Amino acid sequence: MEIHVQHSSEADTSRALDELVTQLKIKLNGQTPRFGFLFVTHHHEDHFSTLSGSLQEKLGCQDFLGCTTESIIAENQELENSPGIVVWLMSDTDAEIEGFHLQFERDQNHERIECYGHPLVNSLSERPYGAVFLFCEPYSSSPHVALPQLTDGLSGIPIFGGVASGGVGPGESCLFLNGEKIDHGAVGIVYRGDHRIRPIVSQGCRPIGHTFVVTKSEKNIVYELGGRPAMAQFREMFEDLTEVDQELVRQGPFFGVVTNEYKGEFQRGDFLVSGVLGSDPESGAIAVSQPVRVGRTVQFHVRDAITADEDLKLMIEQDRKLNKEKVKGVLLFDCNGRGEGLFGHSHHDVSAIQKAYGPTPLAGCYAQGEIGPLGENSHVHGFTASIALFEQ
Repeated sequence: MEIHVQHSSEADTSRALDELVTQLKIKLNGQTPRFGFLFVTHHHEDHFSTLSGSLQEKLGCQDFLGCTTESIIAENQELENSPGIVVWLMSDTDAEIEGFHLQFERDQNHERIECYGHPLVNSLSERPYGAVFLFCEPYSSSPHVALPQLTDGLSGIPIFGGVASGGVGPGESCLFLNGEKIDHGAVGIVYRGDHRIRPIVSQGCRPIGHTFVVTKSEKNIVYELGGRPAMAQFREMFEDLTEVDQELVRQGPFFGVVTNEYKGEFQRGDFLVSGVLGSDPESGAIAVSQPVRVGRTVQFHVRDAITADEDLKLMIEQDRKLNKEKVKGVLLFDCNGRGEGLFGHSHHDVSAIQKAYGPTPLAGCYAQGEIGPLGENSHVHGFTASIALFEQ
């Protein structure tokens, strides 16, 4: 298995494609890429309809997947708000790849979103490892609906990816699958092969206060925590925080739901974190950006640059302690709210990854919703770095 990455910051699309193809063919040295990924900024939008197909044909890549992005990520750089195209290729003739296109419709009562086009389960596959890579158009897809169905249908293998970014309206942020530009739904591939793909999901948060049990909720509205109005519990917890944490809460609290209730105690990384959307003074309810069931253990969280830096380094350190196999290549799906705007300087996340795993072929995109596994399931995250590490 060989992985190669090449990017171009050339604003002229024709010259950018020539640069990419020339350099990648040198790196491939006669090898045939089994599959690859394409991420491109909207500076090249006049060529979106032909871009993917042209690259796939010239490179001879069998399966090719990607999306538009606000900014590309390439090797040791996060090239924010500048023209960019990056291509990531794997030469692995033994891998089994299945592409798919998901479409979403509301049912007749407009109460439920239904998802069509799931990939077939290859029950005859003897490959030891697998993963799904999924990219979603932001206005016509519902990854919250698709992810549980994909997880159930594909035996729980990890799902990575994100929601395409950079556009300002429906159809502007688009997807690419095997030479075709797609402006609706979601596209993906199922990978099955002999190389394990390890996940790292850094949500950039840390828990504050103590845990609560949800005693009354409906969908994403939490009415009671521990038998009392949610806001009453929140206010009491807030009073006991340090001044530093109180200031972070004022900037915007987050809400974490434990992913594995069977653990004896919970710490950073044990929660699926979502945003707090608002509260109702009359009922004391809190609205969050994910459904929360009665009986779940939850805890409030905070996030800032220091916490996000610590969390990413902690997740990387845990991965390196548990896994000794060499990393051959990396895909990074980063929130477009991270980068220089959060950390105050460029290239923060890629620098941490490259420092930990050595010079490694790495590519990715800035997304407006990142997909990655946490616990036994994969989820849509926010303000997160979702990382796929391809083992030797």
